[in-house]
Amino acid sequence: MVRPKEGAGTENHKRAAEKERRYMVSKLIVIRHGITEGNEKRWFYGKTDLPLLKRGRETLLEYKRAGVYPEIPDDAQCVVSGLARTRETMDLLYERSECVEIEKLQEMNFGVFECRSFDDLKEDTEFQRWVYDERGNVCPPGGETRNDFSKRVKDGLKELIGLHRLKEWSHRHGGEDAVTVMVCHGGVISAIMQELFPEEKSGMWDWIPDPGLGYVVDFSAGDPAAYDRLKLPLAVEAH
Repeated sequence: MVRPKEGAGTENHKRAAEKERRYMVSKLIVIRHGITEGNEKRWFYGKTDLPLLKRGRETLLEYKRAGVYPEIPDDAQCVVSGLARTRETMDLLYERSECVEIEKLQEMNFGVFECRSFDDLKEDTEFQRWVYDERGNVCPPGGETRNDFSKRVKDGLKELIGLHRLKEWSHRHGGEDAVTVMVCHGGVISAIMQELFPEEKSGMWDWIPDPGLGYVVDFSAGDPAAYDRLKLPLAVEAH
């Protein structure tokens, strides 16, 4: 399991390792895909390969023009989950069509509950067993348990961190920061941030960003050191 060093995790707090810059600080940018029909209709959906809506594409481009997303170098490593909505988002934001795919970082498989809302399902006894299961062991028919999802994402995160550390190694003597951009899903990003910054003691819902937003995680000496949220300028929020 990837763990930050002692004292890591406070938002906007740069760790003591930065005091001498003895170690290169690299960046992992994690972004939730843009708006889909499932987001608009508040569906449970993960495995279903929904594309971005027109509004989703337009919103991403608006955020891009507003400077929400960090600039990345030409050799930045770009990673997606393999689902269309992540590839579309990456292409719109960074014009990168050639990306590494980590399928373990796809959203939870909700089985027969896919593409249905809470109101659609609230009287279903199988749904009630699953949604009120506090231990994460109940499986939606044809889907996966919350615990299985968590384990899968942890395995995918190890793969992602491994790729990022290789990128760091390739930049070790070049004097430039290594950058990896990952576009994936709300539940996945929440699981990743809980794993990287367990001392924050934030719950699942606290970490889930809105579509098109996410986090920039600084790594120092190969470990997560600090993070910032991708934020909307006031003008965009007012709009």
